[in-house]
Amino acid sequence: MLITSRNNPIVKEIAALKEKKGRRAAGAYLIEGVKQLREAAAGGADILRVVRTEKYAGVCFVPEDKVVTVSESVFAKLSDEQAPQGVLAVLRIPPAECLPPQGDALLLDGVADPGNLGTILRTANAAGYTDIYLRGCADPFAPKCVRAAMSGVFFVRLHCGEDAELFSALHGIPFLCADMAGEDVFAYAPPARFCLVIGNEANGVSAAVRGMCADTVRIPMRAECESLNAAVSAGILMYVLASRKA
Repeated sequence: MLITSRNNPIVKEIAALKEKKGRRAAGAYLIEGVKQLREAAAGGADILRVVRTEKYAGVCFVPEDKVVTVSESVFAKLSDEQAPQGVLAVLRIPPAECLPPQGDALLLDGVADPGNLGTILRTANAAGYTDIYLRGCADPFAPKCVRAAMSGVFFVRLHCGEDAELFSALHGIPFLCADMAGEDVFAYAPPARFCLVIGNEANGVSAAVRGMCADTVRIPMRAECESLNAAVSAGILMYVLASRKA
């Protein structure tokens, strides 16, 4: 069956996932594109539904009873892309309970821009930081974040909760604060296990978390440069700290 009405209940249900309120109510989020869908399947994501235009009738990844075919007009309503590819999927939001990390971790303290958050998740996956703890951050399942994260969102473990839960899961693991007043990271010898803390884009690491940090590290820069983007800083620090342990 081809759905051609934007007022179809299924269409309205899926469109609601573009907003945080809708995602929270349904416990689901959207991804777009064949590559994202393929990576989601490879990462073991729980794919609830695939939506496609007639052009992509052969693209599935799930049983046919979970596939919906819609007109180009309807897909345009559902898509968050400027140039929609014609395939999207509804994925179940995975549990975000606070568990101890399996290796070195990240604590993101108030990262507010979904693009920055997504880029950090993408880089963390590439650099081998599997466990990401989110404290007052943007929604990691917002379309902009998922798009920036690429496949990263399928291969890292996200931990959300109140401070007591987050800090309990990270108990005994040294926090390393990223700050311009810290030690040159290229000369720093990291501990055997650590949790790198990246703060808010405008205000940096909060006082509450800063007080818990064992060390502070910085990226050396020319005097003419005031600061780096949060996602860029996180990426450099993740790789340098990993290399300093090798």
